[in-house]
Amino acid sequence: MNRNKFKKIKIVLALSLLVIISYSCKHEEEKRTSKQSSTWENLPKEDQVFLDLVQHKAFDFFWEGFDENTGFIYDGHSKNRRTSVATSGFGLSTFIVGVERGWVSKDETYKRVLLTLNSFYKDPNNPTDFCVEGRYGFFYHFFNIDTGKRNGKSEVSTIDTAILMAGVLDVMEYFKGTEVETLANKIYQNAQWDKYINDEKAVVGGWRPEMKPVAVYKGYNEYNLVYLLGLGSPTYPLPDASWDVWASGKGFIPIKPYNHIGEFLTPHGVLQPLAYIYQFPACWYDFRNKSDDFVNYYQMSINALKANKEYTNSWGFAHGYPEELWGWTAIAGRDGYLGFSHPYNGTLAPSAVLASLPFMPEESLKSIKYMYKTYGDKIFKEYGFVDSFNPHQNWYDNTYLGIDKGNEVLSIENYRSGSIWKRFMDIPYVKAGMKKAKFKNL
Repeated sequence: MNRNKFKKIKIVLALSLLVIISYSCKHEEEKRTSKQSSTWENLPKEDQVFLDLVQHKAFDFFWEGFDENTGFIYDGHSKNRRTSVATSGFGLSTFIVGVERGWVSKDETYKRVLLTLNSFYKDPNNPTDFCVEGRYGFFYHFFNIDTGKRNGKSEVSTIDTAILMAGVLDVMEYFKGTEVETLANKIYQNAQWDKYINDEKAVVGGWRPEMKPVAVYKGYNEYNLVYLLGLGSPTYPLPDASWDVWASGKGFIPIKPYNHIGEFLTPHGVLQPLAYIYQFPACWYDFRNKSDDFVNYYQMSINALKANKEYTNSWGFAHGYPEELWGWTAIAGRDGYLGFSHPYNGTLAPSAVLASLPFMPEESLKSIKYMYKTYGDKIFKEYGFVDSFNPHQNWYDNTYLGIDKGNEVLSIENYRSGSIWKRFMDIPYVKAGMKKAKFKNL
């Protein structure tokens, strides 16, 4: 090879290397810019105003639905005045958000919180003291807002009581040194978590007087909230082994149906990554940069919510939906409640998209803005987004569900400020539960 030809090859290689380096630097800069633009501080002012409006309206669902006699939140069931214990749990934390946002006064919020807590505490020295019906410090899933009596054949629910307890601990921490702290402590410490396990030390779904305990849920689910709160109890804790029984022995089956999305977990390893399974526990627990012996739950949730979008988009593309229409969770449907076992039929949940903001903010914001601009006159009303809608069926819900509105308020707040995460993760009971579950920093 002559010298001139070798020199030309060196020049070509050098130029190629410069192009590669330039592209790599540009790609890294784009990644940094993308990451920065996904934070609240870097959102355009109009997007901040929009999300503030959405969050405020969802908050109003709880504030205006508050019953001044019992402290419960009216959940929109006019025929029987039904509400849920989980709605109260979300409501307690949303009230704190309202104070921090300047929407309501701290004094009025304190009075409301105290009334609510009193309705979940049975004074042992007062046999006529008003209290929601339950068993072993846990409460019926649904009950009458006026009487606190069990609604229908609903179960004493472990997951819904855990959601209540998360809210109870949140207000306990916020109102330190007050009667709220004292009462919240009593409610949490009254819960006998060890009464709701089977022979394997796995948590059961609940209890009904008419039948044996509600079945154990296998595989990953929102019950990590139950386990972590139960492990942290100083009075009637779950056995230390329960976490490992749930995680390793109850069907943790990672699936990876999409090449461009990492592994994630679902109940029974079935490709139905309903959003609430990943979002509800993260309304209070900050799983970022942490892992137990099994899973990085924050990254796994990101993967699952991306799969939620991919899964619903696949159906949507075949039925004329654009990419922005996605979001699948347990919600109201045209023909009744749509839970885990139902195949996807194009029904969309705005709450599933909004509550994905802490996990995948750019995709979530883009989609919720599209929903608002395209269908706002049909789906955005007194308390913000309705529970669900289905353009393919030309069906638009006109109701709201407390657990979904609460999911919106708390998830938006954690995206905005992370204040719930910061406060909740500082609670000694929470720290104790995380330690027993062997969480470590990454």
